[in-house]
Amino acid sequence: MSKRLDGRVLCRTWTDKDGEEVRSWRYVIELAKVDSKRRQKTRAGFRTKKDAEHALRDELNARERGSYVAPNAVSLADFVNEQWLPSIEARRRATTYDLYARMARLHILPTLGAVALQDVRPLDVERLYLDLAKGSRGQPLGDRSLHNVATVLHGALEQAVRWEKIRRNPAAGVTPPQRDHADEGEPAHWTSDEVAAFLDRVDEVCGQGRSIDEKRQRKNGTTYTYHRVVAPDPMARALWYLVATTGMRRGEACGLRWEDLDETRGVLTIRRARVAAGRGTVESAPKTRRGRRVIALDPATLEVLGDWRRVQRRERLRYGEAWEDKTGLVFTHTVLFTQPVRHGVPIAPRWVSGAFRKLAGGAELPALHLHGLRHSWATAAFEAGEHLRAVADHLGHADTAVTDRVYTHTVRPVQDTTAQRVAALFTSKRAGYGDGHVSSPLSPRGVE
Repeated sequence: MSKRLDGRVLCRTWTDKDGEEVRSWRYVIELAKVDSKRRQKTRAGFRTKKDAEHALRDELNARERGSYVAPNAVSLADFVNEQWLPSIEARRRATTYDLYARMARLHILPTLGAVALQDVRPLDVERLYLDLAKGSRGQPLGDRSLHNVATVLHGALEQAVRWEKIRRNPAAGVTPPQRDHADEGEPAHWTSDEVAAFLDRVDEVCGQGRSIDEKRQRKNGTTYTYHRVVAPDPMARALWYLVATTGMRRGEACGLRWEDLDETRGVLTIRRARVAAGRGTVESAPKTRRGRRVIALDPATLEVLGDWRRVQRRERLRYGEAWEDKTGLVFTHTVLFTQPVRHGVPIAPRWVSGAFRKLAGGAELPALHLHGLRHSWATAAFEAGEHLRAVADHLGHADTAVTDRVYTHTVRPVQDTTAQRVAALFTSKRAGYGDGHVSSPLSPRGVE
């Protein structure tokens, strides 16, 4: 059995320049001998004997339990930037690492970065979450962003515990405030009629190239009128058809290869995604464990994909070694505003979002983010009577709980209608049904 550690409190007294007596307290702990040599641990600077005794007791107890952490002055910012983030970079997806670094840089470190790692307290974490939720230092954060901030801060501090830099995680047990979602309504989306109008706009602009932009500029007293006819763009037409009619994610469309498409069966397989990470684009696995999936395509989408495939083949043969994509990506384009002009360049996720805003903005449709096309597909699927499990599988959600939570306002009416249909079916099989009502079981049949 190891010998119990012992310590003592000592006082140092001196006279300051004004002749006043000053006292300072310290404690000394007798550590185990090494090579028969005595070892001591001293900590000084306490204003009172009681403070020194409390600190001594805490350290002795921590050493006995094996949870003692040596004092250090490293700040939370230095720990996160120099130790924690580098340690997770190789163990996280590029997009996840980029998100963690962004949450720390924008929301955590401006408030807590200068605080010593060992001085962060649960109250500090609680105040951070409340300030971010109220928007005390800018725009209020939504629930998802608050959840991301909490995940990053808790994860960093938990690693500090494992590395024995702090004794306990001050973020454990502290949760960010959550808003009442009862009246938030369904996600922003287009109706099926509006999606159809968008595809008509796609055919007009990308298929026929009949869109004309006019710009007027007054210079030296003269008004100039510019007419620009937008040329057909079979690549963009195929992209918008695919995204609108399947509800697939932006990154999944960017990462699609021709080998993933089975034109004979009319299906494509989602195997990967190309996603934004920092200022670049990286290839990644699908977002969820159910992200690898097979999606059936409608004849119209298959047709426009086939049209684009034939055009892309001709362009690839024409430009030969100048064609940049070597992996057989479905969606590539020409970048004109470079020297030299670039051909066969894989489309970037951010380019897709920007192109959608520009195209949809001229369609006289309600404002919608690109991800709203995914919500539009899901909403239409539920309204068509599709089962929750089928929609979740098609979208690549991790489980039906995600689908149910996101589309609660759409799923519930569909489920109510289904329940009414099933109840009507049961009723239709019962005796006495046929004139619009059922006889009461408490009265003779036919008597009301």
